[in-house]
Amino acid sequence: MKTTSAAYSGNTGLFGPAMIENPYPLYQRLRARDPVHWDEGMGAWVLTSYEHCKTALKDPRFSSDRVSKVRHRYAEDYQELFDILSVLMVQVDEPLHGRLRDLVHHAFTRTAVETYEEPIRSRGRALIEAMLAKPEADFIADFAIPLPILVISDIVGIPEEDRHLVKKWCDDYTVVALNYYTHLTKQQLEDGLSSVRAFKLYLFERVAEIRRSPGDNLLSELVLAERDGHVLSEVELLANTILLLNAGNETTTALLGNGLKLLMDNPAQFEVLRERPELIPNAIEEFLRLDSPVQYVGRVAKEDVRLGETTIARGELVLVMLGAAGRDPALLAEPNKLDVTRTHDHHLAFGTGHHLCAGVQLARMESRIAFEELLKMTSRIESLPGQLRHSENFSLRCYKSLPVRLVAR
Repeated sequence: MKTTSAAYSGNTGLFGPAMIENPYPLYQRLRARDPVHWDEGMGAWVLTSYEHCKTALKDPRFSSDRVSKVRHRYAEDYQELFDILSVLMVQVDEPLHGRLRDLVHHAFTRTAVETYEEPIRSRGRALIEAMLAKPEADFIADFAIPLPILVISDIVGIPEEDRHLVKKWCDDYTVVALNYYTHLTKQQLEDGLSSVRAFKLYLFERVAEIRRSPGDNLLSELVLAERDGHVLSEVELLANTILLLNAGNETTTALLGNGLKLLMDNPAQFEVLRERPELIPNAIEEFLRLDSPVQYVGRVAKEDVRLGETTIARGELVLVMLGAAGRDPALLAEPNKLDVTRTHDHHLAFGTGHHLCAGVQLARMESRIAFEELLKMTSRIESLPGQLRHSENFSLRCYKSLPVRLVAR
């Protein structure tokens, strides 16, 4: 067995440096020329049209189990990682997907999420006040990272003194979880393996404490949960606790950072939002559509499937480019333009079908509250000079830093 190497995709530019900083021109060219594109370097079909992406996410002929398809690419030393990946609820099919989702879904319904509103608002205000007190702030480090990790840690039940450790472990693991079927370096694999082992030791100590004295949190519910005679195995508990921490953490960080940068790049739209804050929910959907935090997800064809003029053969890997789908001209007019007055709910940033993101209600509410408080507490948010860089993660599109100056209202 061997690990994958940095395989860039020839003259398309996919999975090369340009895709990190600005993938959208690449997607646009590919969609126009070859919307169902075979990428030799990745050994996968790359879908860039909205309709094809939606089909691959909803059609039962496509499987979410890409772990079994690609784990053989990696050395035996890393198979522990893939044992965990193989039971993530976002990467399994029915009936296992339904059982895992049922065990966590009740914690993320609209009714349950509404109980988190005041704690989120309180934490958001405190972070904004701290940024206002500085001549310069980094929106990512000072707000977009701490707010989601504080919120999801409260919900899951991670003690405050442990959150910096859990954040690092989850960050390392999510690089593997989002990119293992396309591109990973040896260092990323080593970091992921080290962190998941550390998290496993930590989690099982917490589980022992919970069995002695359960708390009012999601981790206690998962440890004690039973549905139709099923309970989570140790590996299922580990995998899906990491998933929940990641889903409520890094993707929301990316959404907040990408959204603020879009507004600062479009000052007229920023002013529209200040004058009409009731449009914030619309704006959040625009941020998701226009600069999707998760750029792609994988599927595997369970049988031969014809998309357009192309037949995808049984067993072949498919990359569903969510970031490309949101900018398809077939979806809406002027797809590269930010318009906070736009009303739509058709983007695929949260997925669709059975694998719609379980934390969609929390992400939307957390982002809405964040932008409400930013607009209430500031009269201006200025972008400071400096070259911005995105994290080296092809799937998760997030700024490393976002220097800003906040002016109090």
